[in-house]
Amino acid sequence: MPPYIELENMPSAAVASATRPTVRPESGSGGDDANPWAVFLRDLAGVGQIRIGTSLPAVTLEHRGNWPGARLTGVLGIASGRRFRLWMMLRHWSHIDRSRRDAAVADPLRRFRVLDVQGAPLLDLGFGEGRQEIALEALIGRHNVCRIPSWSEAASTLTGNPQSFNGNVLRRQMAELGGSPNADDIAEATGQLRLYPARLRERGHVAAVDVELIPCFLEALAEQALPVRIVTGTSGVAHSLDSTFFGYRREGSWQALRGDSSLFRIDASKIDSAWVLNVSEGAREHTTLRLYDARGRSLATLGAAPGFAAEENPIWRTLVNALRD
Repeated sequence: MPPYIELENMPSAAVASATRPTVRPESGSGGDDANPWAVFLRDLAGVGQIRIGTSLPAVTLEHRGNWPGARLTGVLGIASGRRFRLWMMLRHWSHIDRSRRDAAVADPLRRFRVLDVQGAPLLDLGFGEGRQEIALEALIGRHNVCRIPSWSEAASTLTGNPQSFNGNVLRRQMAELGGSPNADDIAEATGQLRLYPARLRERGHVAAVDVELIPCFLEALAEQALPVRIVTGTSGVAHSLDSTFFGYRREGSWQALRGDSSLFRIDASKIDSAWVLNVSEGAREHTTLRLYDARGRSLATLGAAPGFAAEENPIWRTLVNALRD
């Protein structure tokens, strides 16, 4: 009889049999088939439009889109969609939890999570009804999706010490995949680097701003319907999304921005510090608002969505400058 495990904060009935994802090799399969996650990510492209999300206790970013497939080098993978990009640190991926069900529907399985060895969520995937549900069940059957990790694997330990982060390896892998931003931004989004103002000053002009102004800033983004880029992530996935948010809602300390098919939520009470970083790259200037918790862990980085013009959106610049005044 297969083993069972109950995850924290889940009802006792929400249990499922589990093993680590396995892949039955097909004849003529390529080298990527040696990595079960590579095959799993490849097969996701056949499911159609899905909901993609990442979440920490204080921040959530999710949207809908077609899975674009993934390119891998070593233990780093990248999935580049129309408005989003995911950098996947596969060494942290342990197993898949398929016990999550839509509370409004009794039976159908609509979503599941990729978890790390300790059961923390790394990536959320949601699916629709009908043929997509059939495709999901086929995907689960093909990969023998499961819930119990391989306990022989040691849990990863991340540190905020900037000297302990081997940025050269990440930069090299990102360069091989192409189209990647600053490696430090990805390292911050995945918790490999913590807040270190001196490191930010090496990149450009940086200034701390009042965290009490962040809710008003987010509300102004929605009022102006500005196209923005948000970068956040878990230890296993850095998540970048370009979106125009036109809806704003405050629920206690939680701030929510909504777009046509996107949602960004952040608990303002968990924002310990906020910094504005201005970087000049040739004729182009790029300004970001960077939010951190009390441990220096990055919660989110916000910037103007890149456009065709060299100049940054003037409305974005005006709103950011208001934070510094």
